[in-house]
Amino acid sequence: MLSLVIPTFKEGKIIESSIKNILKKLNRIDYEIIIIDDNSNDGTFEKVNRIAELNSNISIFINPHKKGFGNSIKEGIARSKGDYICFVMADKSDDPKDIISYYDIIKLGNYDCVFGDRWVKPNSVKNYPKFKFFLNRFGNIVMSKIFNIDYTDITNSFKMYRKDLLLEISPLISNHFSITIEIPLKTIYRGYSYKVIPNTWRNDKLAVSNLKLWNVFFTYSLILFYCRIEKYFFKH
Repeated sequence: MLSLVIPTFKEGKIIESSIKNILKKLNRIDYEIIIIDDNSNDGTFEKVNRIAELNSNISIFINPHKKGFGNSIKEGIARSKGDYICFVMADKSDDPKDIISYYDIIKLGNYDCVFGDRWVKPNSVKNYPKFKFFLNRFGNIVMSKIFNIDYTDITNSFKMYRKDLLLEISPLISNHFSITIEIPLKTIYRGYSYKVIPNTWRNDKLAVSNLKLWNVFFTYSLILFYCRIEKYFFKH
């Protein structure tokens, strides 16, 4: 089974169409969709709940922990029942057809995880904000140098893992978006196998940006430092 974990926060304008787009691609596989809502107040929970009443493969839960993207991800992992877990953004930025590409690779059993890379193919990214693009490219290149890895889209949250891998690298300490670097970095320096494939990304005008740049910089820096220290002791 494939578990799709989708964190939500104030996605009421887009969540219904996002789920419908994903469902169109999942008809040939065994799946569940687990949505963890971070206490939205815009009707997100109610809209998803109505869809879940018509589809037993969909469930939604309120994040019971401190507010944060990372805590929603961890709650989704804990509640998932699948052999594989894919983290998908609720804002339609991730293309559902890439979910199937990831799944077809990981189910063969040759890799522990599949990582998307939005930047390896021309025109794979649409409407990416210019300032955010600069920060993304600079930050990812620096991280790849620090950890000596040939992968420069570490912050891309759209990845798929074996569930038992995610349990093995736990506990996960990040409560925020920095979990998007904690998980893949731990995976790589602990020696798990991974496959990098191109994925597409688009910016939807209805999406609500939840990123605050200063908070992102601070929390990412802390997790980066933590992972660098852990890598040293893991090898020693």
